[in-house]
Amino acid sequence: MKEAARVLWRLVSFAVAWVLAQGIFESLAGPLFGVFSRLVGEPLPLYPFSMLVGVLGGCWAGFRFMDTVPWSVLGLHEAAWRARPLLVGAALGTMAIAVTAALLFVAQQLHFEGVPATAFVGDRWGGTALRLLLVLAPAALWEELAFRGYLYAVAVEAAPKDQGRLLARAASSVAFGLVHLTNPGAGVRTTVIVILAGWCLCLVRERVGLPGAFTAHLAWNWVMAAVLHVPVSGLPFATPGYRAVVDGPEWVTGGSWGPEGGLVAALVLAAAAFRAGRKEQQVNAIDPSSMVRS
Repeated sequence: MKEAARVLWRLVSFAVAWVLAQGIFESLAGPLFGVFSRLVGEPLPLYPFSMLVGVLGGCWAGFRFMDTVPWSVLGLHEAAWRARPLLVGAALGTMAIAVTAALLFVAQQLHFEGVPATAFVGDRWGGTALRLLLVLAPAALWEELAFRGYLYAVAVEAAPKDQGRLLARAASSVAFGLVHLTNPGAGVRTTVIVILAGWCLCLVRERVGLPGAFTAHLAWNWVMAAVLHVPVSGLPFATPGYRAVVDGPEWVTGGSWGPEGGLVAALVLAAAAFRAGRKEQQVNAIDPSSMVRS
């Protein structure tokens, strides 16, 4: 009962602090974002930044305010912020979506076409790519903090010692998938694939830390939006000059959800998770002491 009450406290305090911090930030920063939007001539989205502030407030309330738990519990240990884990995460995310797109291209399920200048919002590719980075970075960071950070840590704390990682992976990945049901075009297929992506991000978090999972998540989304010019989880972005178009059935290519929503992406993610699982088994067989709780 005591453990259940502790978990409930963790979740309630996180949710309440999230809502309060996000609301305060939006009330203070909303007018400022409006001014900036008028200055640059296009709307600057407040949402990803306010969500990030809200999640940071929730993490602080749930783990720091009462218990002063170290940030390393969330996968934010000092070593995780070094260049190598950040680059490893970015490389893994880039490789996963690049392989997905390449397989679709080779199978003639994806091609590129030009976009007339009047059909997109934005200027040159570089300017659009930079703005996408500024929008996608806080969005990816708040999702990682919420799911692979806070929920993962709460699940590890609540589970028996020998089941912490598996429960944390499952709970955080399912929650990650369900949240994306609010995106345009979401369904059972896309939700299952997002859950699988969440599982893979948990594996990255366990190996190189939460910042590495963040750069993997960001790289995956940014390559789709800024390089391929396809929707990201059903959300369209500016496509200056060209865009990738999928031609096959939606269950294979992802359709309007983007290449991450089809069978090819699912197979790439499943292969990555299987390979990581085999490697983990080999390491644990050699050194059982490596089976520690994240």
